[in-house]
Amino acid sequence: MLADGSIILEGDRMDIFMGRSMTALGHGILRTNSSTVLGDRIEFDEQNRMVHSSGHASFETDDSLAQGPAFHLNIDDSTGEMPNASFVMYKPLIKINPLGTLGERFYGQNPAIGNDLMAGVVDKNLKPINGESTPVFSPDPTQSTETKTASSRGDAQMLYFEGDNKKRLVQSRYTTCSADSDDWYIKSGQLKIDDETKTAVATHSTVEFKGVPLLYTPWINFPYANQRKSGLLAPTWGTTTKSGFELLTPFYWNISPNMDATLATRVLSKRGLQYQGEFRYLEEDYAGIGNIEYLPSDDMANKDRYFAKIKHQQNFGNGWSAGVDAQRVSDNQYFSDLSTHIITTSQVNLLQQANVNYAGGTWQFGALAQKYQTLDNASYPYQRLPQITLNGSRDWDWGTTRIHNQLVQFESDQNATQLPVKSATRFNTYPSVSIPMMRSYGYITPKVGLNYTSYNLDSFTGPYDKTADRTLPIFSVDSGLFFERETRIVNRNYSQTLEPRLYYVYIPNQDQSRLPVFDSGLMDLNMGTLFTENQYAGIDRINNANQLSYALSSRLIDSETGEQRLAATVGQRLYFEDQKVGLPTETLRSGSNSDIVAAATARLRNKWNIDAAWQYNTDSGQTVKGNIGARYNPDPGKILNLSYRFTKDTLEQINVSTQWPLGRGYYGLGRVNYSIFDGKPVEALAGIEYDAGCWQSRFVIQRVQTATAQANYAMFFQLELGGIASIGSNPLQLINRNIPGYKSSGLLPDNYRQEYNE
Repeated sequence: MLADGSIILEGDRMDIFMGRSMTALGHGILRTNSSTVLGDRIEFDEQNRMVHSSGHASFETDDSLAQGPAFHLNIDDSTGEMPNASFVMYKPLIKINPLGTLGERFYGQNPAIGNDLMAGVVDKNLKPINGESTPVFSPDPTQSTETKTASSRGDAQMLYFEGDNKKRLVQSRYTTCSADSDDWYIKSGQLKIDDETKTAVATHSTVEFKGVPLLYTPWINFPYANQRKSGLLAPTWGTTTKSGFELLTPFYWNISPNMDATLATRVLSKRGLQYQGEFRYLEEDYAGIGNIEYLPSDDMANKDRYFAKIKHQQNFGNGWSAGVDAQRVSDNQYFSDLSTHIITTSQVNLLQQANVNYAGGTWQFGALAQKYQTLDNASYPYQRLPQITLNGSRDWDWGTTRIHNQLVQFESDQNATQLPVKSATRFNTYPSVSIPMMRSYGYITPKVGLNYTSYNLDSFTGPYDKTADRTLPIFSVDSGLFFERETRIVNRNYSQTLEPRLYYVYIPNQDQSRLPVFDSGLMDLNMGTLFTENQYAGIDRINNANQLSYALSSRLIDSETGEQRLAATVGQRLYFEDQKVGLPTETLRSGSNSDIVAAATARLRNKWNIDAAWQYNTDSGQTVKGNIGARYNPDPGKILNLSYRFTKDTLEQINVSTQWPLGRGYYGLGRVNYSIFDGKPVEALAGIEYDAGCWQSRFVIQRVQTATAQANYAMFFQLELGGIASIGSNPLQLINRNIPGYKSSGLLPDNYRQEYNE
């Protein structure tokens, strides 16, 4: 490292006038502690600290490289000018997130834009956009420059150096395309670049694509090194059958490194002008996001419409935390009319809750207030105003003691006329003791507990008592064995396990028909619920039990990598008495055994991942429920998802989605979720994506079957220019949700990106 003010001048021949000037002739190199000057001829005026370079002249810093036929520069204050210049902007040598790990979720521009500002990676050896090549000399053949990667380039009639880290370019062009491609650029009357903030400001600018002007703006500012920057974002547009033509114009406000906001207007040709806003914040002890949408006087619905949502998480320290999660819409049809996502159009109950929690070594406490806005008059859940929970657990030398306590005040919505209980208080406590006995070859864990529940009903109809209680002892024994052997399959060593498991539960019968049902429901039978005490979720029903669950599992583990390649489990439950406890509308079981359930997973070496589950009724000899899913992901940018789901007399669906290279930079995109049971698609998507290196385009058509209306169609087209500008309607969020494993073609590793100029 040179001292400040010191220089080193080299060349094939040197002319030196002591104390006045030095001249290097032939492959001249002048170095300072922060820059390098190259040229066929370099003159250095020691008295005025001026450098004149001519013949393949260049000026390079850690941030940029400028080249031209000649230039002059003051070494001390970095002022000067270069006519007919070309320039290269480098990516930062070390990419640092100023927020550290805390900010990684928050870093980067608002995701509505879908841009990666570093997507247009180009080589260092660039040329001007006009195609005239200018050689780039290595400042020092003994030093590697491979760590410097260009993020953008351009040229200008005149380049002015205006101090450290600042440049001004007159009649300039700017692009992220490589030297062999001039597909797009920003053409500006003046462009100011700040290497310190990694931002640029352009005036009288036109975005040109393939020589065609697409957009004019009198003023634009943008980041060029993945920095968040306030300003107008590129508008997006599209069309839907419900709202007609849509135009979204967002403004991004980078309030601080850990706080930002996006404001937008959304023009809907059939409905009017909608206003949107999103506010995000992230601190060491709290984080949150707020969203609001407002459509005054919807032209089709003839009323004001809105959506509001807030989510906040707070950590107070010493085990205490709190949160708020609430959303609300103006009317029941808001999502079906104004959203194109089936996840939101299918929402029926909008959560509105606040909670306070404590987690210590022995005790856990929670206080919750929870209610819903219900969009379907047949689906009102009970509100919890409030719910108090206190749980404790302690390990001893001989075993473990636990206690669960919960107090809830249930309230029904004033519109929920079908709910029999309007207001009630429920208290539940469940202390238990378990004694695990573990060995290398297996385990056995007996457990005994006492479950007590009391009810106090304030307002109700139906066959209930105003006050009631229930006390049930619960006894269980869980046990299992482990067997393992080495085996060899297709010239590869594996460890194979055999793991039998037995789980016995005894709960005496107690009449619960006069107890209300607030939150209990029958759980699906699967490998997770096969080994539970109670077959009901919630507290209002606890089944009588004298039963034994048994299962056999086997795993195949790669001996070299330790990776599990195959796992399979099959199990069943034996009942030694009939079911006597049930829900009001439930048909009680009378058989001596449950359905057989099975599950399997496979992680094959050829990049196939397969998951399957199956439920079989031995009495009817029919499959009750089943699903199988497969994913093939050989390389980034190649994904195929296949799945089939079946529930007897209720559901039968196939789901296929894919992203696949078609050659010459094209990728096919598609997803079909088809209901065989209903004989129609639930959701469908088809599209094509093109990657040209420094720009990408996407065209997508979507069909969504909404919960309360006819199918809605939407069309998206987006042109993404090197992460600097995005024109059109952004389908990236839609694609990511519909095609698990999707990777934007512009973000694929270089060795997996297609040749687009074959």
